[in-house]
Amino acid sequence: MHFAIQKDVLVKALRDVTNAVATRVVQPILSNVLVESVDETTLRFAATDLDLAIQSKCHGVVYTQGAITLPGKKLLEIVAKLPNELVSFQVTSETGETLVSCQRSKFNLTGLPAEDFPKLVESKASEGFLMPSDILRRSILQTSFAAASYDTSNILGGVYLLLENEAFESTATDGSRLAHRSEALRVSVPAVRREDGEKELEGKVQTATVEKPVSLKAIVPARACTELVKLLDGKDQPEARIAIVNGQITFETENSFLSSRLINGEYPRYHELFPTEFKYLAKFDREVVVSAIERVAVMSDDRTHLVKFHFEGQTLQITSNTPDIGRAQEEVPMSFEGQVIDVAVNVRYVLDVLQRLSSSEVQLEMTGPLKPLIFRGVNDENYKYLLMPVQAK
Repeated sequence: MHFAIQKDVLVKALRDVTNAVATRVVQPILSNVLVESVDETTLRFAATDLDLAIQSKCHGVVYTQGAITLPGKKLLEIVAKLPNELVSFQVTSETGETLVSCQRSKFNLTGLPAEDFPKLVESKASEGFLMPSDILRRSILQTSFAAASYDTSNILGGVYLLLENEAFESTATDGSRLAHRSEALRVSVPAVRREDGEKELEGKVQTATVEKPVSLKAIVPARACTELVKLLDGKDQPEARIAIVNGQITFETENSFLSSRLINGEYPRYHELFPTEFKYLAKFDREVVVSAIERVAVMSDDRTHLVKFHFEGQTLQITSNTPDIGRAQEEVPMSFEGQVIDVAVNVRYVLDVLQRLSSSEVQLEMTGPLKPLIFRGVNDENYKYLLMPVQAK
Protein backbone atom coordinates (compact mmCIF):
# COMPACT_ATOMS: atom_id res chain seq x y z
CA MET A 1 0.00 0.00 0.00
CA HIS A 2 1.30 3.45 -0.91
CA PHE A 3 -0.52 6.78 -0.58
CA ALA A 4 0.01 10.47 0.18
CA ILE A 5 -2.26 12.91 1.99
CA GLN A 6 -2.11 16.54 3.07
CA LYS A 7 -1.09 16.89 6.72
CA ASP A 8 -4.03 19.03 7.90
CA VAL A 9 -6.55 16.71 6.23
CA LEU A 10 -4.88 13.71 7.85
CA VAL A 11 -4.84 15.30 11.31
CA LYS A 12 -8.58 16.05 11.17
CA ALA A 13 -9.41 12.49 10.11
CA LEU A 14 -7.21 11.00 12.83
CA ARG A 15 -8.63 13.29 15.51
CA ASP A 16 -12.14 12.27 14.52
CA VAL A 17 -11.51 8.54 14.78
CA THR A 18 -8.92 8.19 17.55
CA ASN A 19 -11.53 9.19 20.12
CA ALA A 20 -12.96 5.70 19.55
CA VAL A 21 -9.64 3.94 20.21
CA ALA A 22 -9.80 1.66 23.24
CA THR A 23 -8.20 3.15 26.36
CA ARG A 24 -8.05 -0.15 28.21
CA VAL A 25 -6.58 -2.45 25.61
CA VAL A 26 -7.71 -6.06 25.80
CA GLN A 27 -6.82 -6.74 22.17
CA PRO A 28 -3.74 -4.84 20.84
CA ILE A 29 -5.46 -4.13 17.53
CA LEU A 30 -8.12 -2.05 19.32
CA SER A 31 -5.47 0.59 19.99
CA ASN A 32 -4.86 0.81 16.24
CA VAL A 33 -6.53 2.83 13.51
CA LEU A 34 -7.59 1.08 10.32
CA VAL A 35 -6.29 2.84 7.20
CA GLU A 36 -7.65 1.64 3.88
CA SER A 37 -8.02 2.91 0.34
CA VAL A 38 -11.52 3.32 -1.10
CA ASP A 39 -10.41 4.32 -4.60
CA GLU A 40 -7.58 6.25 -6.27
CA THR A 41 -8.51 9.53 -4.52
CA THR A 42 -10.23 8.49 -1.28
CA LEU A 43 -8.98 7.01 2.01
CA ARG A 44 -10.97 5.71 4.95
CA PHE A 45 -9.82 5.82 8.59
CA ALA A 46 -11.61 3.87 11.33
CA ALA A 47 -11.26 3.02 15.02
CA THR A 48 -13.35 1.13 17.57
CA ASP A 49 -13.38 -0.07 21.17
CA LEU A 50 -16.23 -2.48 20.31
CA ASP A 51 -18.82 -0.20 21.97
CA LEU A 52 -18.19 2.83 19.76
CA ALA A 53 -16.87 2.96 16.21
CA ILE A 54 -15.98 6.02 14.11
CA GLN A 55 -15.04 6.19 10.44
CA SER A 56 -13.88 9.17 8.42
CA LYS A 57 -13.30 9.50 4.68
CA CYS A 58 -10.98 12.06 3.13
CA HIS A 59 -9.17 12.86 -0.09
CA GLY A 60 -5.64 11.70 -0.83
CA VAL A 61 -3.55 10.25 -3.64
CA VAL A 62 -3.52 6.45 -3.68
CA TYR A 63 -0.64 4.98 -5.68
CA THR A 64 -1.15 1.37 -4.54
CA GLN A 65 -4.40 0.07 -3.04
CA GLY A 66 -4.41 -1.72 0.30
CA ALA A 67 -5.17 -1.59 4.02
CA ILE A 68 -3.21 -1.60 7.29
CA THR A 69 -3.81 -0.81 10.97
CA LEU A 70 -1.40 1.54 12.75
CA PRO A 71 -1.06 2.67 16.41
CA GLY A 72 -3.72 5.40 16.58
CA LYS A 73 -2.57 7.75 19.33
CA LYS A 74 1.08 7.52 18.32
CA LEU A 75 0.30 8.16 14.65
CA LEU A 76 -1.71 11.27 15.52
CA GLU A 77 1.07 12.52 17.79
CA ILE A 78 3.61 12.10 14.98
CA VAL A 79 1.51 13.68 12.23
CA ALA A 80 0.44 16.65 14.38
CA LYS A 81 4.08 17.73 14.67
CA LEU A 82 4.82 17.57 10.93
CA PRO A 83 4.83 20.63 8.63
CA ASN A 84 1.64 21.21 6.63
CA GLU A 85 2.84 19.37 3.53
CA LEU A 86 2.11 16.06 1.84
CA VAL A 87 2.63 13.07 4.14
CA SER A 88 3.61 9.84 2.40
CA PHE A 89 2.84 6.31 3.64
CA GLN A 90 4.58 3.24 2.25
CA VAL A 91 3.51 -0.12 3.69
CA THR A 92 5.49 -3.33 3.36
CA SER A 93 2.69 -5.88 3.06
CA GLU A 94 4.75 -8.85 4.26
CA THR A 95 5.79 -7.32 7.58
CA GLY A 96 3.32 -4.47 8.17
CA GLU A 97 6.28 -2.08 8.48
CA THR A 98 5.10 1.39 7.49
CA LEU A 99 7.33 4.30 6.48
CA VAL A 100 5.78 7.70 7.21
CA SER A 101 7.69 10.55 5.59
CA CYS A 102 7.20 14.29 5.18
CA GLN A 103 9.98 16.46 3.76
CA ARG A 104 13.05 15.54 5.85
CA SER A 105 11.17 13.63 8.55
CA LYS A 106 10.88 9.84 8.48
CA PHE A 107 9.17 7.49 10.93
CA ASN A 108 8.83 3.73 10.92
CA LEU A 109 5.71 2.24 12.48
CA THR A 110 4.85 -1.41 12.96
CA GLY A 111 1.32 -2.15 11.86
CA LEU A 112 -1.04 -5.09 12.29
CA PRO A 113 -2.97 -6.79 9.46
CA ALA A 114 -6.23 -5.13 8.47
CA GLU A 115 -7.84 -8.58 8.34
CA ASP A 116 -7.61 -8.79 12.14
CA PHE A 117 -9.49 -5.52 12.67
CA PRO A 118 -13.06 -6.01 13.98
CA LYS A 119 -15.73 -5.93 11.28
CA LEU A 120 -17.67 -2.68 11.60
CA VAL A 121 -21.42 -2.21 11.31
CA GLU A 122 -22.55 -0.59 8.07
CA SER A 123 -25.93 0.83 7.11
CA LYS A 124 -27.53 0.89 3.69
CA ALA A 125 -29.05 3.85 1.92
CA SER A 126 -32.49 2.23 2.24
CA GLU A 127 -32.29 1.97 6.03
CA GLY A 128 -33.33 4.58 8.57
CA PHE A 129 -34.04 8.18 7.68
CA LEU A 130 -32.25 11.41 6.83
CA MET A 131 -32.31 14.38 9.21
CA PRO A 132 -30.88 17.90 8.87
CA SER A 133 -27.48 17.81 10.59
CA ASP A 134 -27.92 21.17 12.28
CA ILE A 135 -31.10 20.00 14.03
CA LEU A 136 -29.49 16.76 15.18
CA ARG A 137 -26.33 18.52 16.38
CA ARG A 138 -28.19 21.24 18.29
CA SER A 139 -30.53 18.73 19.92
CA ILE A 140 -27.70 16.55 21.20
CA LEU A 141 -25.40 19.44 22.12
CA GLN A 142 -28.07 20.99 24.34
CA THR A 143 -29.02 17.75 26.11
CA SER A 144 -26.17 15.22 26.31
CA PHE A 145 -24.27 17.19 28.98
CA ALA A 146 -27.08 16.45 31.46
CA ALA A 147 -26.60 12.68 31.26
CA ALA A 148 -25.08 10.91 34.27
CA SER A 149 -21.31 10.48 34.09
CA TYR A 150 -21.09 8.17 37.11
CA ASP A 151 -22.73 5.14 35.47
CA THR A 152 -22.31 4.95 31.70
CA SER A 153 -24.11 1.60 31.41
CA ASN A 154 -27.26 2.83 33.15
CA ILE A 155 -30.10 4.46 31.21
CA LEU A 156 -29.29 7.77 32.93
CA GLY A 157 -25.84 7.59 31.31
CA GLY A 158 -27.42 7.94 27.88
CA VAL A 159 -29.37 10.35 25.70
CA TYR A 160 -32.91 9.32 24.81
CA LEU A 161 -33.68 9.93 21.13
CA LEU A 162 -37.30 9.70 20.09
CA LEU A 163 -38.88 10.20 16.66
CA GLU A 164 -42.63 9.78 16.64
CA ASN A 165 -45.47 11.43 14.73
CA GLU A 166 -43.05 13.73 12.86
CA ALA A 167 -41.63 15.06 16.15
CA PHE A 168 -38.01 14.51 17.16
CA GLU A 169 -37.01 14.68 20.83
CA SER A 170 -33.66 14.49 22.60
CA THR A 171 -33.57 14.12 26.39
CA ALA A 172 -30.96 13.49 29.08
CA THR A 173 -31.02 13.47 32.89
CA ASP A 174 -28.81 12.46 35.80
CA GLY A 175 -31.54 12.68 38.42
CA SER A 176 -30.70 16.23 39.53
CA ARG A 177 -31.33 17.96 36.20
CA LEU A 178 -33.04 17.23 32.91
CA ALA A 179 -32.45 18.74 29.46
CA HIS A 180 -35.04 18.32 26.74
CA ARG A 181 -35.30 19.54 23.16
CA SER A 182 -38.08 18.83 20.68
CA GLU A 183 -38.24 19.62 16.97
CA ALA A 184 -41.15 19.37 14.54
CA LEU A 185 -40.08 17.71 11.31
CA ARG A 186 -41.94 17.47 8.02
CA VAL A 187 -41.60 13.92 6.74
CA SER A 188 -41.02 13.72 2.99
CA VAL A 189 -39.91 11.27 0.33
CA PRO A 190 -36.16 10.78 -0.18
CA ALA A 191 -34.27 13.58 -1.90
CA VAL A 192 -33.56 11.44 -4.98
CA ARG A 193 -37.30 11.19 -5.64
CA ARG A 194 -38.20 14.84 -5.20
CA GLU A 195 -39.58 16.70 -8.18
CA ASP A 196 -37.78 19.80 -9.42
CA GLY A 197 -40.65 21.94 -8.21
CA GLU A 198 -39.92 20.93 -4.62
CA LYS A 199 -36.35 22.21 -4.58
CA GLU A 200 -37.31 25.71 -3.51
CA LEU A 201 -39.52 24.34 -0.72
CA GLU A 202 -36.78 21.99 0.47
CA GLY A 203 -34.53 24.86 1.54
CA LYS A 204 -37.22 26.46 3.68
CA VAL A 205 -38.72 23.54 5.58
CA GLN A 206 -36.90 21.34 8.09
CA THR A 207 -37.48 17.77 7.03
CA ALA A 208 -36.74 14.22 8.00
CA THR A 209 -36.53 12.17 4.82
CA VAL A 210 -38.14 8.74 4.98
CA GLU A 211 -39.78 6.37 2.52
CA LYS A 212 -42.54 5.42 4.95
CA PRO A 213 -43.71 6.42 8.46
CA VAL A 214 -40.82 5.77 10.82
CA SER A 215 -40.29 5.78 14.56
CA LEU A 216 -37.14 5.76 16.66
CA LYS A 217 -36.67 5.01 20.34
CA ALA A 218 -33.05 4.67 21.42
CA ILE A 219 -30.93 5.39 24.49
CA VAL A 220 -27.49 6.29 23.15
CA PRO A 221 -24.44 6.47 25.47
CA ALA A 222 -23.53 10.09 26.19
CA ARG A 223 -19.95 9.47 25.06
CA ALA A 224 -21.14 8.49 21.58
CA CYS A 225 -23.31 11.61 21.47
CA THR A 226 -20.35 13.81 22.39
CA GLU A 227 -18.33 12.37 19.51
CA LEU A 228 -21.27 12.74 17.14
CA VAL A 229 -21.50 16.47 17.89
CA LYS A 230 -17.84 16.82 16.86
CA LEU A 231 -18.42 14.96 13.59
CA LEU A 232 -21.43 17.13 12.73
CA ASP A 233 -19.52 20.36 13.30
CA GLY A 234 -19.21 21.23 9.62
CA LYS A 235 -21.28 23.01 6.96
CA ASP A 236 -20.34 20.43 4.31
CA GLN A 237 -22.57 17.78 5.93
CA PRO A 238 -26.16 19.08 5.60
CA GLU A 239 -27.85 15.76 6.36
CA ALA A 240 -27.21 12.74 8.57
CA ARG A 241 -28.73 9.30 8.12
CA ILE A 242 -29.88 7.61 11.34
CA ALA A 243 -30.58 3.89 11.43
CA ILE A 244 -30.74 0.93 13.80
CA VAL A 245 -28.58 -1.89 12.39
CA ASN A 246 -27.93 -5.20 14.14
CA GLY A 247 -28.84 -3.77 17.54
CA GLN A 248 -26.64 -0.68 17.14
CA ILE A 249 -27.48 2.88 16.18
CA THR A 250 -25.63 4.41 13.24
CA PHE A 251 -25.19 8.03 12.16
CA GLU A 252 -23.83 8.63 8.67
CA THR A 253 -22.92 11.77 6.74
CA GLU A 254 -21.13 12.14 3.44
CA ASN A 255 -17.67 11.76 4.98
CA SER A 256 -18.24 10.39 8.49
CA PHE A 257 -19.83 7.35 10.07
CA LEU A 258 -20.45 6.56 13.75
CA SER A 259 -21.98 3.45 15.26
CA SER A 260 -22.66 2.79 18.92
CA ARG A 261 -24.14 0.18 21.18
CA LEU A 262 -27.48 1.05 22.72
CA ILE A 263 -28.41 1.10 26.40
CA ASN A 264 -31.28 -1.23 27.22
CA GLY A 265 -34.06 -0.12 29.52
CA GLU A 266 -37.19 2.01 29.81
CA TYR A 267 -36.53 5.74 29.96
CA PRO A 268 -38.31 7.75 32.72
CA ARG A 269 -41.57 9.53 31.87
CA TYR A 270 -39.88 12.92 31.80
CA HIS A 271 -42.78 15.01 30.44
CA GLU A 272 -44.56 14.69 33.78
CA LEU A 273 -41.61 16.28 35.61
CA PHE A 274 -42.00 19.74 34.07
CA PRO A 275 -44.27 22.13 36.03
CA THR A 276 -47.36 23.32 34.18
CA GLU A 277 -47.30 26.78 35.78
CA PHE A 278 -44.92 29.12 37.63
CA LYS A 279 -45.12 31.97 40.16
CA TYR A 280 -41.86 33.76 39.41
CA LEU A 281 -40.35 34.74 36.06
CA ALA A 282 -36.88 36.23 35.57
CA LYS A 283 -35.35 37.32 32.25
CA PHE A 284 -31.71 38.30 31.88
CA ASP A 285 -28.87 38.70 29.41
CA ARG A 286 -27.18 35.33 29.05
CA GLU A 287 -23.58 36.52 28.59
CA VAL A 288 -23.80 39.07 31.41
CA VAL A 289 -25.06 36.47 33.88
CA VAL A 290 -22.55 33.82 32.74
CA SER A 291 -19.66 36.21 33.33
CA ALA A 292 -21.00 37.18 36.76
CA ILE A 293 -21.55 33.56 37.81
CA GLU A 294 -18.06 32.56 36.68
CA ARG A 295 -16.54 35.28 38.85
CA VAL A 296 -18.66 34.50 41.89
CA ALA A 297 -18.06 30.76 41.49
CA VAL A 298 -14.38 31.25 42.31
CA MET A 299 -15.42 31.55 45.96
CA SER A 300 -17.87 28.66 45.97
CA ASP A 301 -17.14 25.58 48.06
CA ASP A 302 -15.07 23.01 46.15
CA ARG A 303 -17.27 20.22 47.45
CA THR A 304 -20.81 21.61 47.05
CA HIS A 305 -20.20 24.17 44.22
CA LEU A 306 -23.12 26.09 45.72
CA VAL A 307 -24.15 29.62 44.75
CA LYS A 308 -27.20 31.56 45.88
CA PHE A 309 -29.54 33.64 43.71
CA HIS A 310 -31.55 36.46 45.31
CA PHE A 311 -34.35 37.80 43.11
CA GLU A 312 -35.76 41.17 44.13
CA GLY A 313 -37.07 44.05 42.07
CA GLN A 314 -35.08 44.29 38.86
CA THR A 315 -31.80 43.04 40.30
CA LEU A 316 -30.39 39.52 40.54
CA GLN A 317 -27.87 39.15 43.36
CA ILE A 318 -25.44 36.22 43.03
CA THR A 319 -23.39 35.17 46.07
CA SER A 320 -21.08 32.36 47.13
CA ASN A 321 -19.32 31.61 50.36
CA THR A 322 -16.57 29.24 51.52
CA PRO A 323 -15.97 29.10 55.27
CA ASP A 324 -12.47 30.19 56.33
CA ILE A 325 -11.71 31.51 52.83
CA GLY A 326 -14.16 34.24 51.92
CA ARG A 327 -17.28 35.40 50.15
CA ALA A 328 -18.19 36.81 46.72
CA GLN A 329 -21.17 38.86 45.58
CA GLU A 330 -22.26 40.41 42.30
CA GLU A 331 -25.44 42.08 41.07
CA VAL A 332 -26.81 42.04 37.51
CA PRO A 333 -29.90 43.66 36.02
CA MET A 334 -32.91 41.55 35.07
CA SER A 335 -36.62 41.69 34.34
CA PHE A 336 -38.53 40.03 37.17
CA GLU A 337 -42.16 39.17 37.90
CA GLY A 338 -43.06 37.93 41.39
CA GLN A 339 -42.23 38.39 45.06
CA VAL A 340 -38.75 38.19 46.59
CA ILE A 341 -37.27 34.70 46.38
CA ASP A 342 -33.95 33.03 47.23
CA VAL A 343 -32.67 29.93 45.43
CA ALA A 344 -29.48 27.90 45.94
CA VAL A 345 -28.07 25.82 43.07
CA ASN A 346 -25.02 23.87 41.95
CA VAL A 347 -23.14 26.48 39.92
CA ARG A 348 -21.74 23.94 37.47
CA TYR A 349 -25.23 22.78 36.55
CA VAL A 350 -26.29 26.35 35.81
CA LEU A 351 -23.22 27.20 33.71
CA ASP A 352 -23.63 23.95 31.75
CA VAL A 353 -26.93 25.08 30.30
CA LEU A 354 -26.23 28.80 29.96
CA GLN A 355 -23.06 28.14 27.96
CA ARG A 356 -24.96 25.95 25.49
CA LEU A 357 -28.00 28.11 24.85
CA SER A 358 -27.95 30.05 21.60
CA SER A 359 -30.43 32.73 22.74
CA SER A 360 -28.95 36.01 23.91
CA GLU A 361 -31.71 36.38 26.51
CA VAL A 362 -32.68 33.64 28.97
CA GLN A 363 -35.79 33.21 31.09
CA LEU A 364 -35.99 31.35 34.39
CA GLU A 365 -39.34 30.05 35.64
CA MET A 366 -39.78 29.21 39.34
CA THR A 367 -42.57 28.05 41.64
CA GLY A 368 -40.69 28.06 44.97
CA PRO A 369 -37.21 28.02 46.56
CA LEU A 370 -37.06 24.19 46.59
CA LYS A 371 -39.18 23.53 43.50
CA PRO A 372 -37.78 22.72 40.03
CA LEU A 373 -36.26 25.62 38.11
CA ILE A 374 -36.90 25.81 34.36
CA PHE A 375 -34.34 27.52 32.12
CA ARG A 376 -35.11 28.26 28.48
CA GLY A 377 -34.13 30.74 25.81
CA VAL A 378 -36.55 33.62 25.35
CA ASN A 379 -38.74 32.88 22.30
CA ASP A 380 -37.42 29.30 22.14
CA GLU A 381 -40.31 27.01 23.02
CA ASN A 382 -38.47 23.90 21.78
CA TYR A 383 -35.94 23.72 24.62
CA LYS A 384 -36.24 23.53 28.40
CA TYR A 385 -33.83 22.61 31.18
CA LEU A 386 -35.08 21.47 34.58
CA LEU A 387 -32.78 21.91 37.57
CA MET A 388 -33.47 20.93 41.15
CA PRO A 389 -32.29 23.56 43.66
CA VAL A 390 -30.46 22.53 46.81
CA GLN A 391 -31.17 23.15 50.49
CA ALA A 392 -28.90 25.98 51.61
CA LYS A 393 -27.77 26.20 55.22
